[in-house]
Amino acid sequence: MSTKIWENDLIGVLENMSSEDIPYRDSIFINKQNSLQFVVRIISQPPESFPNVKTVTSFYSDLEQWGFEDDYQEPDHIRKERLREWLDDRLLVFKVERRIKYNHEEVYNTKDVRVLSKLPSFNQELRLIPVPIFNKESHSMDLDDFVYRLANKKFVGRIEDISHETNDTPSLVLWRSETEEEEQYLVFGEFEKHQYAYGGFCFELREELKEIEFKQEWMDECYFCNDVEDLVYVPLSVYQDMTKEMENVLPIPSSKLIEQNNKEDSMLLTNSNKEEINHLLGSEKEIASTIDEVKLEIVTNKTTLINDSEREFLDLFYENTQDSGLSYKLEDLINFHTSMKSSSLVILSGMSGTGKSKLVDLYSSSLGLKGEQHTVIPVSPSWTSDSDLIGYADTMHMVYRPGDSGLINALKRAESQQDKLFVICFDEMNLARVEHYFSQFLSILEMEPGKRVLRLYNDDLENRLYNSAQYPPTISIQDNVLFVGTVNVDESTYHFSDKVLDRANVLTLEVMPFNQLKTLPEKKKNIAGRKEEIDFDTYKSFKNENRTVTLLNEELDLLWEVHQALQQVNRQIGVGPRIVKQIDQYLANLPLQEYVSRETGMDIQILQRILTKVRGSEEQLRGLLGVYTKEGELIDSKLITILQKYSNISTFLQSKKAIEQKAKELKLHGYTF
Repeated sequence: MSTKIWENDLIGVLENMSSEDIPYRDSIFINKQNSLQFVVRIISQPPESFPNVKTVTSFYSDLEQWGFEDDYQEPDHIRKERLREWLDDRLLVFKVERRIKYNHEEVYNTKDVRVLSKLPSFNQELRLIPVPIFNKESHSMDLDDFVYRLANKKFVGRIEDISHETNDTPSLVLWRSETEEEEQYLVFGEFEKHQYAYGGFCFELREELKEIEFKQEWMDECYFCNDVEDLVYVPLSVYQDMTKEMENVLPIPSSKLIEQNNKEDSMLLTNSNKEEINHLLGSEKEIASTIDEVKLEIVTNKTTLINDSEREFLDLFYENTQDSGLSYKLEDLINFHTSMKSSSLVILSGMSGTGKSKLVDLYSSSLGLKGEQHTVIPVSPSWTSDSDLIGYADTMHMVYRPGDSGLINALKRAESQQDKLFVICFDEMNLARVEHYFSQFLSILEMEPGKRVLRLYNDDLENRLYNSAQYPPTISIQDNVLFVGTVNVDESTYHFSDKVLDRANVLTLEVMPFNQLKTLPEKKKNIAGRKEEIDFDTYKSFKNENRTVTLLNEELDLLWEVHQALQQVNRQIGVGPRIVKQIDQYLANLPLQEYVSRETGMDIQILQRILTKVRGSEEQLRGLLGVYTKEGELIDSKLITILQKYSNISTFLQSKKAIEQKAKELKLHGYTF
């Protein structure tokens, strides 16, 4: 059974099924487990990605903590009527979980249910719009700063439990001012686009910024959740009144939008991103004791937060993939780029025909690399040793014979042109055993800069070989060379050993739904590369090369617990200090953007750096991965339990999906790779 959870809150009411649309069925019924079950109609605006589903299923167990008690001894009709009466004056706040059964039936259930009292104005036609609320206490800025940020497309802070999807931009937002006597609200708008990143929301205005007072009569009809202070649910009729009034007022005068005290160089500090600032500055010891001191530090380091050249490159990279007819999510492209910046070796995995090699080619052309700066090395199934890749010393004819792969010549060019960037791609690298033909590289790639030396032959042969001037005994592998490999996973290929997985970010490229192929622009015959080449120094400016581990304590605790769980299964596998440092480098190099957050980045790294090593028999891994039941449930999973314990770090949606898939493979085949 496949699951998906939408993380933002929705509001619903007990469905009224007395209409002719759904005859012969009650909205409350008793299931096979003799437990009350009921249908909830969604009345708040769902996220863009939410399917066309109007109702979801909820259970008696969701209501126990809110005071409803079911008596199993009573007749069924009494039990149902008692629940109906209890729900009659209540709304439910919940998240939605989708499950897909073996027969491909989709079911949608409530999760994390809370209860709201219905207001006197409630009616069955009620529709609610979620509106974010910003305030000084939660978002560490005053009203003037907030107004300036809205008008100038700056980040204004994080709001959880509301959709952050690109097409779900709230056209209006609220500001709450609190005094000892009362709370006052102002409405700002209208917005047509937004971004969401570490700094939270960044809005783009439809025209000019406007402001109106949030009337008491409007407030009296709105729903505030007790456990969510930064969100209000506004009835559609009230929202329309607010929008009309907003249209009839004059824009905020430009004099009010003048920034004070050079605030434009400060970064918004909220409770939710103080840890991120800790990460960006290096360590907790470097964090200043006051907000002003922290702002000063961030101004000094702000070039590490965003790089215009990198943003321009990412835009071109995405555009080129679209023009080439490749249907990849932008999140996958950002993940690939971040892995290339932070890893000594990146491996692109996926089924044949997904465009892995083409993606590497587009990455190079988007960097402006030309000719010999991009080398593709097709791996042969016959390769069994280093000599097949790098060549050998022919002592019969006293010459060094480089391998037909072209690798040595590419490395020599990179060594002689250290101001340029080079990409070397090993195509279908697992057609032969990587540990055999790539053994020298596996040891070299993790060495410190300046110490990565590839040996071609023994030093004592140098004076005897005729072409030793052209091919010296050793070649230095410079930092201006990026290594990437593509692999297919099928019956004709070999699986990677832990020695390879310890040193590589393994990305699995997913195929997008085929109906999205229609939305791609017409495929261009000639993809325009970058006019001006990105040299090595510019590419280095994309990177955070801090060698000190800056992972947060909780993130380190998570990795340690995962390591211990792996060690209990097999003392030969684990997370290891090398992987911890590489995860840290990945997160430190994640560019500031709205698509892949730090939380998602940690999920990606658990998937790419750790779960790729989890393989073995059912007997060996049952306790670690869990048991996949006949009902399609994953139970008793030690890894899932650990990830749920650290849910404040990330939702780990991709990692949990991979764990469930591996558990399913154990059940079906008795083994997982």
